[in-house]
Amino acid sequence: MVLDAMQAPFLVLLGSALAVGTLLLAAAGGFRLARRREARRRRVLEMYFENIVQLSDDAIVSIDATQRVRLFNRGAERVFGYLAAEVIGQPLDMLLPPWLRAVHRQHVEHFAGSVDTLRPMDDRGILLGRRRDGTEFPIKASISKFEVEGTPILTVRLRDITERRQAEEVSQRLAAIVRSSDDAIIGKALDGTITAWNAGAERLYGYTAEEALGRHISFLVPPDHQGELRAILERILKGELIRNIETVHLRKDGVLRDVALTVSPIRDASGGVAGFAAIGRDITERKQLEVQRWQAQKMEAIGTLAGGIAHDFNNILAAITGYAELVVDDLPAGSRQRGPLEEILAAAARAKEVIRQILTFSQRSEPARRPIALQTVVAEALRLVRASIPTTVEIRQQVESGDAVVLADPTQLHQVVLNLAANAGHAMRERGGVLDVQLKAVDVDAEFAAEHLPLQPGRHVRLTVRDTGHGMPPQVQERIFDPFFTTKQPGEGTGLGLAVVHGIITGHGGAIVVESAPGRGTRFDIYLPCHAGALEEAATPEERPVRGHQERILIVDDEPALVRIWAAMLEKLGYRVTGSTSSREALETFRGNPQAFDLVITDQTMPNLTGEALAHEMLRLRPDLPIILCSGSNHALREAKGQGPGIRAVLLKPVARRELSSTIHQLLGEKAARLR
Repeated sequence: MVLDAMQAPFLVLLGSALAVGTLLLAAAGGFRLARRREARRRRVLEMYFENIVQLSDDAIVSIDATQRVRLFNRGAERVFGYLAAEVIGQPLDMLLPPWLRAVHRQHVEHFAGSVDTLRPMDDRGILLGRRRDGTEFPIKASISKFEVEGTPILTVRLRDITERRQAEEVSQRLAAIVRSSDDAIIGKALDGTITAWNAGAERLYGYTAEEALGRHISFLVPPDHQGELRAILERILKGELIRNIETVHLRKDGVLRDVALTVSPIRDASGGVAGFAAIGRDITERKQLEVQRWQAQKMEAIGTLAGGIAHDFNNILAAITGYAELVVDDLPAGSRQRGPLEEILAAAARAKEVIRQILTFSQRSEPARRPIALQTVVAEALRLVRASIPTTVEIRQQVESGDAVVLADPTQLHQVVLNLAANAGHAMRERGGVLDVQLKAVDVDAEFAAEHLPLQPGRHVRLTVRDTGHGMPPQVQERIFDPFFTTKQPGEGTGLGLAVVHGIITGHGGAIVVESAPGRGTRFDIYLPCHAGALEEAATPEERPVRGHQERILIVDDEPALVRIWAAMLEKLGYRVTGSTSSREALETFRGNPQAFDLVITDQTMPNLTGEALAHEMLRLRPDLPIILCSGSNHALREAKGQGPGIRAVLLKPVARRELSSTIHQLLGEKAARLR
């Protein structure tokens, strides 16, 4: 077909239009496809973000401008206990405690009108939520804002921090306990470097935290205990827990302290050992008390043994002394036999003093205490000491004459001074030196008294005996008060001297403090309580035995030798004597005629009936009967003393003839006075 000139441009235009139309149609189809694809992508993203929101462990709550809930995810359901359907459209206030709602609403409104897009909600203090059951709980929250199609939306993201808060509180309490603990609590790295140091550690060791942190723990351990430290570190690396091991640590001032340690490993998240912690408790005082208690128990046990030996030996000694006195009395003044017998009596007297020392040590001897001026006793003792120690030893006295009055047995304190001075003289016998004796009144405070039992706070007299001799090492000092312990050569000492001193001083409520070191001499400080009473003078015993006038005496003792010797002694003094070695037989004899005797002398420790029991039965038959109770143990006499009106006197064996005759004379005189 042939087209004219007018049709050709139109056809071209039409073709172009059709082409453009085709293109437009194609473009429109592509645009719709793109929109569908974009819609699908947006839906996928919405589902993706919705899943993120819903699956979040945190609670996510969106509110509109009126603070009504528009979004409430599953995390919020778990936290608050509501279902989303119960909360959507409701005011946010339902999720808050009533007392917090007004303030919280104001804060949200202020944030909505600000330029901020994100803000923490708990920056002004603790923020609390309210569960469906009404319980309140701490939360950590932040709030953000954005617009959806021109509508402002506020979203709160919050987390229940109850467990964290509880953990923080526990941690704070633990930290407070660590800070305030009296025990030393020390944290350490695996190599032993100190990483934590509490106030208890500062008190125990004397180092501040600044001085201790970063240092190796070994600076607290004495050289001879370093091997023990290495063993502890090896055990900790193996994950062991070490409980209550006792060791020795070194303070900043160089003083050693006994410490009980508990060391535990600190583990990391994987269970490996990342460090360790040590709790140290100062047990120095406890250890000292244990030593004192052990020493006291040991002294008591040995004292019981010594007391029993002394009791038996007293009976033997009484027979020796009694027979020797009888023989001496029968000899003329110039007899050659008097000399040896008098030596026997002198040896017996010395043996009697040894027995008294043993009884004093065993705490079975009750001293005759009275107010005395201690300076007088010290002066008298030093006069005797001067004659017994080398002239190369100079004696210096610094004795105050003020209030040095004590309630004590002068004989025992005399013995204390003699023993200490004799030991000092022995320590200086080779090179000479100075024996310095001081007496001074001092005040003892509560702390010092607690460290030196049985002292009590108050005014005391301090007797100091100091020498410049060879001194003692620590291992010797620990045993100087043990009975029979001595560093002297055989034949030079018995080892009883300081044990007796210890028994005397503690028995008087005093204490002994010893300071000594090799080459630096020895110092003994003895503390005795001051006495406020007036001084008394000791009575002077009669020189000769008192004779009787045919009074009738019953003697009862299970030792036949003592019955014989006492009977012979008293008959020679003018008494009529009946003797018995059986307490039961003596009781039957007495029952046969209670008026046949003017006085009874009985031993305390006897089989079948003790002297106290025998006296009790006799007094039932005759209450006015005077009875003398004797024993080789003053412990038994203390218990029996004053048990009845008829037990008029108690005597400690061996009883001297003069003492026995004087006591009999006194009791018979009192009886005669009552009958008049």
